[in-house]
Amino acid sequence: MIIEHLTTPTPAELDALTTLWEASVRATHDFLAPEDIPFFRRTVRRDALPAVNLYVIRENDDATGQSGGFAAFAGVAGDMLEMLFVAPAMRGKGLGRRLVEHTVRNCGVRRVDVNEQNPQAAGFYERLGFRTTGRDATDPSGKPYPILHMELGHAPHTGLVPIPDLQIDRIDIDFQQEASDAEKNA
Repeated sequence: MIIEHLTTPTPAELDALTTLWEASVRATHDFLAPEDIPFFRRTVRRDALPAVNLYVIRENDDATGQSGGFAAFAGVAGDMLEMLFVAPAMRGKGLGRRLVEHTVRNCGVRRVDVNEQNPQAAGFYERLGFRTTGRDATDPSGKPYPILHMELGHAPHTGLVPIPDLQIDRIDIDFQQEASDAEKNA
């Protein structure tokens, strides 16, 4: 499966990508209110997909070798990965990782926004080197879905230092109490 840049997607391709988007969201975004999915579907089809550079991986029909529908896609604008969706049947096969690595290497992607209520996605991006740099309490449409802002290779700007897990990071050090000046002079 190769990564293809859809420079001028047809209406049928945009419809197919929207269908893939919805199937992926229904499989991974269980926090969304059911009435929000049609709202976001319209927004994705009408506004989001036409506004990004699209990179797709198509399903292959093993019997004929011909390309079938879409297995996964990514949308890029500037240095931002605006969207990454994988067909539910294709999850866990490395397609999302391939698309992220491709867009980082070839498109200059450095940032991504992730729904906070989708910890699986946040963990995926962390494993690829992205770090949380900020948070919004609502999504861009004002709905109550907090968004994490992540950047490639940046540490959080909180000033906090992670506390080690003392069960596995413990170091045994023998401390000897130093004698006070009075004890030294006695």
